[in-house]
Amino acid sequence: MTKKRRLPRILLYILLTLLVIWFMAVQSGWMAMRTPDAEWLRKLRESGQSLSPHFYEIPDANGRAIHTIQVSAADSLPLAVLVHGSPGSADAYLTYLADTALAKGLRLAAIDRPGFGYTTGFGKPEPSLAAQAGAVWAVVRELSPQRKVILVGHSLGGPVICRLAMDHPDVVAGLVIVAGSIDPDQEEHPWWQAAIDPPPLKWLIPIALWTSNHEIKPLESEMRAMLPLWSRITCPVRVLHAQDDQLVPVANAEFARRQLVNSSDLQVQILPTGDHFILWNNQTAVHAAVLDLAKKGDWKAPADEAGN
Repeated sequence: MTKKRRLPRILLYILLTLLVIWFMAVQSGWMAMRTPDAEWLRKLRESGQSLSPHFYEIPDANGRAIHTIQVSAADSLPLAVLVHGSPGSADAYLTYLADTALAKGLRLAAIDRPGFGYTTGFGKPEPSLAAQAGAVWAVVRELSPQRKVILVGHSLGGPVICRLAMDHPDVVAGLVIVAGSIDPDQEEHPWWQAAIDPPPLKWLIPIALWTSNHEIKPLESEMRAMLPLWSRITCPVRVLHAQDDQLVPVANAEFARRQLVNSSDLQVQILPTGDHFILWNNQTAVHAAVLDLAKKGDWKAPADEAGN
């Protein structure tokens, strides 16, 4: 009888201990999904890149220092800015920064979006797509004041780069939208989005995941606000999406085809497989799209946009 009475108490202690360990791990930054600057050189060399990364803390209009990693064979090369999804950070593009073929023809800069990585305010969500695009714009203005840029965006990075092309169409040489979540009609609102938002569950969710949830919740309304602005995008655009994407439906690619009527060169590529992770498991297709735009890009920025 004594053993039977003690067993539930022992299990309770074990569960409480595990809960405390989980809480401490979450609050200490576990699953932060970010790479310290000191680790980048080692990771790039392990991936085959011989060039050294350069790090920038570029202030945006909201006073945040946008953490940026650039790899380049020459500072005179045109710039491609790589924008990660949600959650994530610049290291989502580690293998792209390590790609010699890309680095020989372009300066590659990957950023930590507001709320993520080592940009000021880790764990503080920025729900506004206009403000997210403004953070990317600050990087573009700093690193390429006289030339247009290519923008690559995965998942939630897709609407971010589209918003930048809407707000500053004259500085974008091309867009590569990879599994982009751009159609407001395709946004779902599962019950758990609201459930994990407030305490105490908030304290048990890894900070990067909670931040992601907090910027995804208003995404539909943010994208609806963009609906009248799609006609402003006139640059070449490449859209890549997997038919079997379980997180962002392939209908988003068809939305791009309907909306990007003023793009000077729109190509929509529907891949048969790859799910939402074609950024990593079909890098050949993404590389080809980036290099194609690099060859065709009109890099000269208008005088009134340069440096502004």
